[in-house]
Amino acid sequence: MFWFFLVAHSKNTFRDRMTLFWFFGFPVLFVFLFGLIFGNAGSSWDVRLGVVEDTRLSFVLSVFGNVKGVELSRGSQEEELEALRKGQRDVVVAFEEGNIVLLAPPQHAEKAQFLSGVLRGVLLEEELKRHGLLSPADVTVRTLAFPRFRQIEYFLPGVLAMALMQLGLFGSLDFVELREKKVTRYLAALPVQRSVLLLSEVTMRVGIALLQTVVILAAGWAFFQVRYVGALLPLLSWVLFGSATFVSLGYLLTSFARTVESASGLVQMVQFPMMFLSGIFFPPEMMPQSLRFVVRLFPLSYFGDALRYVTVGVPTQFGLRVDFLVLFAWLLGSFLLAVRFFRWE
Repeated sequence: MFWFFLVAHSKNTFRDRMTLFWFFGFPVLFVFLFGLIFGNAGSSWDVRLGVVEDTRLSFVLSVFGNVKGVELSRGSQEEELEALRKGQRDVVVAFEEGNIVLLAPPQHAEKAQFLSGVLRGVLLEEELKRHGLLSPADVTVRTLAFPRFRQIEYFLPGVLAMALMQLGLFGSLDFVELREKKVTRYLAALPVQRSVLLLSEVTMRVGIALLQTVVILAAGWAFFQVRYVGALLPLLSWVLFGSATFVSLGYLLTSFARTVESASGLVQMVQFPMMFLSGIFFPPEMMPQSLRFVVRLFPLSYFGDALRYVTVGVPTQFGLRVDFLVLFAWLLGSFLLAVRFFRWE
C-alpha cells in the first residue's frame, strides 16, 4: 500500500507542469541569470585592504585612507588573516621581523604587487624615514595558498539550498489540500494506517530533493564550469538532512492552517524573508550592519553555509559543527511541534 501511495503522489506531482517549473526550471533559471551577472565577477581592481593593528603600520592608513577603490579595515593579525582566508580581504599588511609584508592569495598577487610599489614610492620613503622605520626595499610581498572562488561558486549552493527549502515548505501544501477535500477522512475507512500516506509523501519529497540536487549542480557545471571538490556522501547527507529539516518545518506551519490559501500565505511569510536575509546569495558582510544579526536566526543560513563547503569548498562562516547543531535543533523542534499540532482532519 505504501508503494501505491508513493506512485500516486509522484504522478500527481509530475503531471502539474507549473510544479515542475518551480521545482526544477526556476532554480536553473536562477543559476543562469545570476551566473550571467556574477559569473566572471572578481576582476575589479578595487582592493579590500586589511591592516594589522600595529603603531609601526599607522602610516599605511594615512597613505591609503583617501585612495579611491581601496577599502581599509583594521584588526589583530589573527582576525585579518582569518578574514583573508574567508575571502573578506584581498591583501593584508603586516609587520614581521622588521619587514612590512603584504599577504595575499594568488588571485590577488597583482594587487599586492601594486600596493607594494606604492609603499616603495618617494612620498612613502620620506614618511618611513620620519618615523625611523626601515628603507623601502624592506617592503615585500608573500602569496598565500588560499583557494580562489568566483561569485557563482558562492551563489550556486545558495540556489540549491533555496530550492530544497521551497520543496520542504511548499510540498506540505499538498497534504493540506487532501485534508481540505476530506480525503484523509475517507482513508480512515480503508484497512491501512493513514501514517503510510504521510510517509509516502515525505519519501517522494526526498526523491525530488535528490533529483533537484543533480539538476542544479549539473546546470552549474554545464553553464559556468563550476568545479565541485566535495565527496558525494557528505553532500547527500547534508541534502537529506536539510530537506528533512524544511519538510518538518513545512508540516509544522501547515498544522495551523485550515485551507490551502491560508497555508500558502503562512509559508510565504516564512520563506520570503528567509530567502533574502539568510546570506545564501551574497555574503552577510554585504548587508547593512543592523541586519547582519538576522542571518543567524534562520536555518537556511546554516544549510547554505554547509552546502557551500561540501560542494565547492568555500570556507564555512559558522563551522560545520555549528551548522549541524543548529539544523538539528530546528529539525527536532519542528518535528516535535508538528507531531503535537498535526491534524488529519
